[in-house]
Amino acid sequence: MKGEWCYYKSHFSPDYCNSILEKSKNLTFQKGTIGINGSEVNTNIRTSEVAWIYPKDFPQLYEELWKLEREANKEWFGFHVDNLTHIQLAKYDGNINAEYKRHQDVFWINNKTTHRKLTAIVQLSNPDTYIGGEFNFFDCNEYPNPEHIKQQGTVLFFPSFIYHQTKPVTSGIRYSLAAWFEGPKWR
Repeated sequence: MKGEWCYYKSHFSPDYCNSILEKSKNLTFQKGTIGINGSEVNTNIRTSEVAWIYPKDFPQLYEELWKLEREANKEWFGFHVDNLTHIQLAKYDGNINAEYKRHQDVFWINNKTTHRKLTAIVQLSNPDTYIGGEFNFFDCNEYPNPEHIKQQGTVLFFPSFIYHQTKPVTSGIRYSLAAWFEGPKWR
């Protein structure tokens, strides 16, 4: 592993990000859950809402994220990944100070034959449309430039085992995508 994260600043255009949001208007948002089965709502940890984006509805997005994953993984991480099942659209609403406190994206003990290995976060919102919502890592040797990673269209990759958080949004709404690339269980 060459680094703990990498990003592609403003990779997707504002028009493309806005088109994803426009196409997602009819999706049903639900309270964000935590845990391996995605069944626990714990508002002490997570108050964001989520909806799901599937390959049949957004094939170009899936293709582009796979292309970026291959590039980032080859250059920075070297993980064995072979699956991206769906993408989560997260909504952080300033009316409720939505946040997602410190967590990992990998579930170490599970009945599956895979682990989440690489996480991609896509910043969909223009940073001028909300206040707060900063994305932070914990316990890294270096940290990305916070102004760069909050730019609309930026794609951030990191190992799913790194602890991270999204701080409360205090005004406006922040939208982002989370994609988890899976592979055979860590050994």
